[in-house]
Amino acid sequence: MPMRLIKIMMAVVLLGIATSTVYAQSDKDLAKQAKKEAKQLKKEGWKVPVGGLPMEQQLLKAYKLQAETDADEQPKYIFGQAMSGGTFYDAAKIQATELAKAELAGNISTDLTTLVTTKLENRQTGPGEATSASEIVQKGKALVSQKLKMPITLIELFRDRKEGGMEVQVRLAYDREKAMQAGMDAVDSLIK
Repeated sequence: MPMRLIKIMMAVVLLGIATSTVYAQSDKDLAKQAKKEAKQLKKEGWKVPVGGLPMEQQLLKAYKLQAETDADEQPKYIFGQAMSGGTFYDAAKIQATELAKAELAGNISTDLTTLVTTKLENRQTGPGEATSASEIVQKGKALVSQKLKMPITLIELFRDRKEGGMEVQVRLAYDREKAMQAGMDAVDSLIK
């Protein structure tokens, strides 16, 4: 019996070593991919705002978060990306950030639809009270977008436009679990 236990322990150790090697290799691949994308973005005229992380580091962070999964092997984060133009950098950045938040909220709409459908089926509705799941989800998405506090800004880039002004690109991430909680809260407030 002890020999079998030793074999199992050796297998676990070897698996751990093999797994760490795979992750190390994937980090190298991600760094290579980030460098390649940064080169392309720079070629297109994109720059990092003063005080921001170098473009390669921003992209690498984004790639790493996209690869993270939870215990159920589901993506740990949801992502939103937007680009906006304006006369001034700050105005374009605010607009791009709000658009990216709206995309974040939209990315959880499928899960929200399932949740709303289940809640509506479990709820007794009287005459004239019927509300469609899609109607509630649309209202819920707007509420979720407002409730998404402090998303993680992965990428923030800008470039000058030929016709004047600036163009800003923003990529945001938000913890899926927190986003779903915000969605459930929004749905609860709409269904009552």
